[in-house]
Amino acid sequence: MIRKAMFLLIAILALGGLGVGLSPMTGTAQDLTAGSRGNGPERAASYINPDTGLATENRNVEKDSECRTPDQKDRQKVSPAGSVENNVHNDACLFKNGNGPFDGPVSFEIDGVGVISACPDPDGAGPKTAAVKNQGKRCYLTGYQETGMAGDEEYHTRTNSDGRTGEAVITFCHDPNDNGCRDAKVKDKISIIWKS
Repeated sequence: MIRKAMFLLIAILALGGLGVGLSPMTGTAQDLTAGSRGNGPERAASYINPDTGLATENRNVEKDSECRTPDQKDRQKVSPAGSVENNVHNDACLFKNGNGPFDGPVSFEIDGVGVISACPDPDGAGPKTAAVKNQGKRCYLTGYQETGMAGDEEYHTRTNSDGRTGEAVITFCHDPNDNGCRDAKVKDKISIIWKS
């Protein structure tokens, strides 16, 4: 009996060394080797940033809105033409291996009423870039923010009404092909109702 227990223990340790483990919930084998999860992100989270304490503070959004507790719906008054008044600060994260942040190319894409009013460069003078595309309907970023300031390891954009009332759905996605979110497998959405 002791011999069988020792053999079983050695077998379990050997499997652990090969990158195979047991799921604590089901007891089934899982492949835990580095390549088993692929090279891309596993999950996206998009949220409306309340900009608490800033001149752009959005009181319609939960104060704890962030990637892990996203507030994804907002109602905003239509802004005067050409202004950034009432703009909506949309932030997002990509996650890999459960909770770790993922740095890679993304798009924020508007379907419906509204335009991108800001698509900030993720690292200032560094190698990352940002571009507004598709007549102001898409913000493309080559990576997450790395500035040494609040908001690092997240992606940022701002949207605004285009003078009309109605709904805007903003899709955030991992976009390695720089072709928008339609074919993206890892994505999330927020929605804004622009009212008069």
